[in-house]
Amino acid sequence: MTFMGMTIWIRGARLKTLPLAIAPVLIGASLAWRDAGERRVAVAVLCGFVALLLQIAANFANDYSDGIRGTDAGRAIADEQLSRGPARLVASGVNPKKVLVAAGICALAACLCGLAVIALTGYWWFILVGIACLAAGWCYVGGKHPYGYHYLGEIFVFIFFGLVATCGTMFALSGTITPDGLLGGSAAGLVAVAVLCVNNLRDIESDGNHGKHTWMTAMGLRNGTIFTIAILIISALIALRHLLQSSIYAANGIPLIAIIAILCAVQIAASYAIARKTYRRALPLCSLDSLTVAAIFVLSTMLA
Repeated sequence: MTFMGMTIWIRGARLKTLPLAIAPVLIGASLAWRDAGERRVAVAVLCGFVALLLQIAANFANDYSDGIRGTDAGRAIADEQLSRGPARLVASGVNPKKVLVAAGICALAACLCGLAVIALTGYWWFILVGIACLAAGWCYVGGKHPYGYHYLGEIFVFIFFGLVATCGTMFALSGTITPDGLLGGSAAGLVAVAVLCVNNLRDIESDGNHGKHTWMTAMGLRNGTIFTIAILIISALIALRHLLQSSIYAANGIPLIAIIAILCAVQIAASYAIARKTYRRALPLCSLDSLTVAAIFVLSTMLA
């Protein structure tokens, strides 16, 4: 029973989506690395923990809110029978208060890591960024007027999982934000939006029945599928632009070909899975895509 209990909590944390938290931190750290101070390793690692813990906290908080609203009730049975998605904790019978406490513990741990970043960098206004991140994570589907139910989820995911995570890490390390940082954040944010769209494509019918309005319920299955694939491609093009602007392509032809080949392979596999409506495969592939996009920024910056 203990092992089974741990398993459902691990699945409820949605490990397959956690690369989305790491990718923007990697991008921001790589772009700022050469201008970072002596404590850059500690700051970068702490930024990574902040992003990871905040995402896990948001996953638990969303599970709690959707669970008590009944939005996940029909999904939990279907997902368990088909093994097609993460465990819906509340809808699967886990005490809602325990899920909320787990979200709070992860959020508290993220705050402690964030305070450590502030202590190392001296940027005390990061407290405001942290408060905004916590509020965004809770209000996505929590509270009386969750923005995730009113076509705003995709916008906030792009901002916080893309621009804020990337540029925040970059500023923590170097005290500045460059145009490349904004582009890198945009690339990471677009992949995060694509992952959200995959989730919403899978749940498009139940979301519509429960009054959860997303871009996918508005676009419909066909247009939503095209849109999701398109933003994945755009994120890859942004990464390739950064790669080709660096000097790596002039002196490192083989690494260039290998990086592009890996990115293209992941892109094709993810797009095919989305088009075929095999969302169980599409979700981890899109998450992997975020790491390949981050790898391009890291390698092209470090090897330039």
